[in-house]
Order: sequence, then C-alpha cells, then structure tokens
Amino acid sequence: MAPGAQPRTAVRAAPALGLADLGITWQAYPVTAADMARALYTAYQARDWARAETFLHPDAVLDMPATGERLVGREQVMRFQREYPEPWGELVVLRALGDASSAAAEVEIRAPGGDVFHMAAFWGLRDGLLASGTEYWVDPGGSPPPERTAYLATD
Repeated sequence: MAPGAQPRTAVRAAPALGLADLGITWQAYPVTAADMARALYTAYQARDWARAETFLHPDAVLDMPATGERLVGREQVMRFQREYPEPWGELVVLRALGDASSAAAEVEIRAPGGDVFHMAAFWGLRDGLLASGTEYWVDPGGSPPPERTAYLATD
C-alpha cells in the first residue's frame, strides 16, 4: 500500500429481495381488470372478506338494477356481502373479460336447494381498483313471450 493511502474495505451490497424471497409469486395478485373481477368473486365464494376488500376502491359504487339497490363505498359493499344470509350456495366465475380500464364477469350461483342463478357484472377501474360496478342478477328459466317461443333452447 502506498504511503498515506487508506486501506480499502470491501463493501458488499445486500442481495436484493425479490417477490419469491417474500413468499409471493406474480400469480398471487391479479394483474388485469379481468383478473381483479375474477379474484373479487372468488374471494366472495371463499368468504375471504379481507382479500375481497383489496380489490375494491374505497369509494366503490355497486348498482344492482334488478332490485334497485345501490351500495356506496367499499365498507357498504363488504357489509352487504358479509351479512348476506347463509347458505347462499356455490359461486363460480364462468369467465371474466376486460381491458385496461374495465372488466366483465359471468357468474353462476348454485343454491343449496338446487336453484341456479346467473349474474353478469361490469366493473370500471379507478386508481387500479374496481370502482364502479353493476351486477345484473337473473333467475333463469322464465318463459319468453308467446311470440318468441320458437327460440326456446331445446338442449
């Protein structure tokens, strides 16, 4: 070492932590609007209210035109879900579609007594979270008007 020179100390950078080091994989969290919609209804089915909350904007609004209900704010949406009478059956997301700012989900609910219900949900995103939703609930099996009976499904 040259006179007056300071000894060099080795500086070792700590290894950077990746998601895998934290026990998280990229598949663990939704990455598209469609993924978020699917994850929301999947969390509802699991009654995993804490997880469901993570997909909703704090100012989320959910309209259900068939019944005229409007839920305002994540708190009210989640309270509605938590307090819905059990048993409400098995909720299955049949498909979810979306783009960068919106999503649609087709959901089937198989009630304990054998009844089957369908729901189409449409969500808009704000700040990366589901914010404005509309759920259309239907009870399949209704009769069409007489002039449309020729179009009844026969399968």
